[in-house]
Amino acid sequence: MRVGSGRSPRDLGTSDLESRVLAAVGDAVVVMDLEGRVVGWEGAAERLLGHRAAEVLGKPATMVFPPELIPGQEHLTSVGGAERVDLVLPMVDDRIAAVSLVPLRNAAGEVVGTTATVKPVGAWLDPAEASGPPRRRWHRTLGGIVHDLVELAGRDLAAMDSSEQLARVLVRQARRLLPAAECMLSMVSSERPEQFTILAASGPWAERQVGQEWSQEGTLAGRALRERRAVESVRMQELSSRRETLAIGDIKTARLLPVFSPRPLPDGRVTLGVLGFYRTTEAFFTPYERRLMDELVRLVSVSLQRTELRKSTAETVARLQTGVDVAVDLASSLEPDDVIRRLIRRAVSAVAADRASLFLVEEDEVVVVDSYDSAGQQDRVGRRFGLSAMVSDGEPVLELATREGRPRISGPYRLEGTDGQQDGQEEEGQADGREDGQDGAVSGSRHTLTLPLVLAGSTTGVLVVSRRRDHRFTREDALTLQLVGSVAGLMLRNARLFAEAREASRLRSDFLNMAAHELRTPLTVINGYLSMLNDGSLGQPPARWRDPVSLLATKAAELGRLVDDLLLTSRLESGGLPARADQLDLRLLTEAAAQRARPRLDLVGGQLEIALPADPVWVSADPEQLTRILDNLVNNAITYRRIAQPAWVRIEALVDGQMALVAVEDRGRGVPPEMQERIFERFVRAEETSDRTSGTGLGLYISRQLAERHGGRVELERSSPGEGSRFVLKLPLASRP
Repeated sequence: MRVGSGRSPRDLGTSDLESRVLAAVGDAVVVMDLEGRVVGWEGAAERLLGHRAAEVLGKPATMVFPPELIPGQEHLTSVGGAERVDLVLPMVDDRIAAVSLVPLRNAAGEVVGTTATVKPVGAWLDPAEASGPPRRRWHRTLGGIVHDLVELAGRDLAAMDSSEQLARVLVRQARRLLPAAECMLSMVSSERPEQFTILAASGPWAERQVGQEWSQEGTLAGRALRERRAVESVRMQELSSRRETLAIGDIKTARLLPVFSPRPLPDGRVTLGVLGFYRTTEAFFTPYERRLMDELVRLVSVSLQRTELRKSTAETVARLQTGVDVAVDLASSLEPDDVIRRLIRRAVSAVAADRASLFLVEEDEVVVVDSYDSAGQQDRVGRRFGLSAMVSDGEPVLELATREGRPRISGPYRLEGTDGQQDGQEEEGQADGREDGQDGAVSGSRHTLTLPLVLAGSTTGVLVVSRRRDHRFTREDALTLQLVGSVAGLMLRNARLFAEAREASRLRSDFLNMAAHELRTPLTVINGYLSMLNDGSLGQPPARWRDPVSLLATKAAELGRLVDDLLLTSRLESGGLPARADQLDLRLLTEAAAQRARPRLDLVGGQLEIALPADPVWVSADPEQLTRILDNLVNNAITYRRIAQPAWVRIEALVDGQMALVAVEDRGRGVPPEMQERIFERFVRAEETSDRTSGTGLGLYISRQLAERHGGRVELERSSPGEGSRFVLKLPLASRP
């Protein structure tokens, strides 16, 4: 049909005879100009398409042909440069029609519009009604692909759990659908949504693109993702920014189908990628081919969603395992330097970094606490610089991370306002070395992940990890490092508190040691003069002095025991108390302790019972230290008797399995439940007795410490206020000498 120009079929050159012929056939003919407006409405158009001529003439053709049906507006106006486009269109009576778009040319051969011929083809293309041979063939084809995927999963489950392996399987199956077309499957990551990476391909040209990253901007694949619909064109090299790449394979036609997850993934993604079919001929795909592609992309979407979900689950499990491993590793030491060293190396390992530095935040400055570099270019410990000095991508990354309390992913960084401006990006070929004057903190880093260490709402430090290779940190890396940082912040605080407590304990021990030594000298003088008064060396004292001198001697003895306790405590904490290991019969030591207690019991009107086994009970111990433990337990039983009640003490030695035991039982005041473990701490005594009975609160502490030095323990086996207590010394049995 040769046409001229104008606004009607007659003006375009259609004769009366041609009009009568068109009206007589059962097909609908629609003519469109280059602006996409309907200028011809012939044949069975009104009956098949449900519009009168007056309703559509001069109107946009999209009124008749929906945008989602036509591959693009250019196909309505010029058929996209092809000689023919075949489509499928639903009609008003729910039947299916085949639509053929053919360019309309004038006498000079110029395209001036498009003719669309609409032909009813029956129900075989209708997914709800079809049952004819083409549908059975479509079922067999897709069914065979599903069968192969299931069979592969049975043979190699790992192939279905890796996006890369699954992509290779899917594109091979896609090539089976359309052997004459090449196929590529690309994916979009959550970290770089503006790009997609080609994971797998089938076909000589397509396979050379695997591993490349294409920008969405300027590509028809990007358009398919943005518009969330299939995009098809026979002018690929004209319309795509990748024209040079397409020209290498002489690619002219392509159909790009977006791949979406039916439900959002844990990282928030819905867009997964693009499934593309490419060929070298300028011919659109047939309706049957498009139907196969559409059904296949649904299978691809579900398969990739499953794989990405499994990948996300595996990454979550790996992160949690990393957190557990970090917690176990850091908890193995309370030395701050050791914890910091372990933290930095764990951080490097957890995110496959090349270096890491830990900074302590002090107002508007940071101080380098420690660093690690796989190439040995460590930062200078103790170095200070401003929070805003570290700049990456034009932003002060340390300051922003500290202020926002969340990790930041950035590129190479530099230190501004320090001794020279050091760029974190070295010249090509020097990423593994160190330029003259370049600082180790920024040397060669191409990608950086900055993590603030936040505890109780306060940022105390910043951990910076970096990579020299061109491999950007991902959201998963940030989540993993954040988990490491959460554990590390707590462990660092614990280590710091432990160091402070240890320093306080050292200072207290030093004070006790000094105080005890300073007290011992005047106490020795006092005891000396009291002894001289008692033995008459200074002359016979008056009778009225006898009681005061006796009281002074008693108090001096108490003060002497206090000094001894203080000195012994200091030596226990400093590790300066030597111990012998003699073979001893515990029965003899127990009996000796009972004999030493008898005079005091007689003085207060008490009763002592002793129970010893017939056979020796051998232990390996220092006799002096073991004697001190037994004396402390027996003296406590006498001291903490009930007011106005005689003391009752029972001492028993026995063997229990591989342990030798000495139990000291009384019917005294007992220990309140809330104090039954605390009484073994330094300077702690039961509250209800602390005001009535003299003592330092060191006896049980010293006894337990001495027992533990011998591999044993002193325990409060039972106690009830007002009914008494039972303390037990446990020591490992020794072989007979």
